[in-house]
Amino acid sequence: MEQVKRKNRSAILNYINETGPVSRKDIAAATGLTPAAVTQICAALMEEQILVELGRAKSEGVGRKKVLVSINYDVAYVYAITIEPDGAKIALANLKGDAVGKTTYHISSQKPPKETLKEITKEALRLGREQWDLPIKGVSVAISGIVDKKRKVSVHAYGIWEEEVDVCGILEKEFSLPVIIENNVNALAVAELLYGVGKKIDNILLIKWGPGVGSSMILKKELYEGTDRKAAELGHYIVEKDGKRCSCGRRGCLETKVSYPALCEITDFAPENFGKVLSESEGLKEALDLFARCIVNTVTIVSPNRVILCGSLFRSENVRQELIRACEKYDPLMGQERITYTDLSDWEDYIGPVATFFDHCMGK
Repeated sequence: MEQVKRKNRSAILNYINETGPVSRKDIAAATGLTPAAVTQICAALMEEQILVELGRAKSEGVGRKKVLVSINYDVAYVYAITIEPDGAKIALANLKGDAVGKTTYHISSQKPPKETLKEITKEALRLGREQWDLPIKGVSVAISGIVDKKRKVSVHAYGIWEEEVDVCGILEKEFSLPVIIENNVNALAVAELLYGVGKKIDNILLIKWGPGVGSSMILKKELYEGTDRKAAELGHYIVEKDGKRCSCGRRGCLETKVSYPALCEITDFAPENFGKVLSESEGLKEALDLFARCIVNTVTIVSPNRVILCGSLFRSENVRQELIRACEKYDPLMGQERITYTDLSDWEDYIGPVATFFDHCMGK
């Protein structure tokens, strides 16, 4: 029964998040729940201040007007922390992703994980002191590599830490707040589901390029993780026999060919200049073509409605257009309608952990 309650609660909040202010009657019609069940769940959510009433809807018709309810996105703020090989991005934001403060922290491989996490905490708490009156309810961490969400640890943070790290345990002591953890690309996929194209599209393949290659799948509006939490690892497809050792420990992965460090071995460039140097380098074009083949092969297997591109190496429209042309060369159906750029690019540094926290709140 508790699972049913959580599922129904999540269904109601998801629907309101997708549609905006709506009446209880319309919620019942859309979700298939009984009016009594909707009323009861909405009452509980209003008691928690997650939902608020906005008054009666404007209507030209006669009779009793519907009372609209909406999500109170300011009911909770979260320290949203994204940890990747190129550094940590930290924000303090509400449940809609509106940030009141942001900062970054450079990660040194010379420092032990515990010391790094303590320093990240200091940076985050500085943001909190500047906004002391906000209802800060937790910490959400999105990190590269393999994550065990049940044990709340980073198993192997590719390109950051090779050993298992008790991220949540360390941060809970530092913040004195509950902490949750998710893989960084999975977190971005959840963000697309809650705030992006996932509101209208059921099946998505999300691809993040920069500094490495990450991917994640949304199937029937649910994050698909597989049996070992390593589903859709596009960056770790084997593309070269006896190739270079990858950060994941295997040899010949796609990342060893098209990650930012690998591309810089062909032509040294800053990520913001990728669009320009790509048009001038045959080596970079060959790497892009390899990437396109892997994407087309993945789409052949999972058949998503949409492929969403994100990450620092996709910020150039020229790069995106070159990739789409390369994909179309192998599959004419892989055009502009199938492959699109994320609408969340301006929030990309922190929206993943915010979405993960919001999703966690919805499923309570």
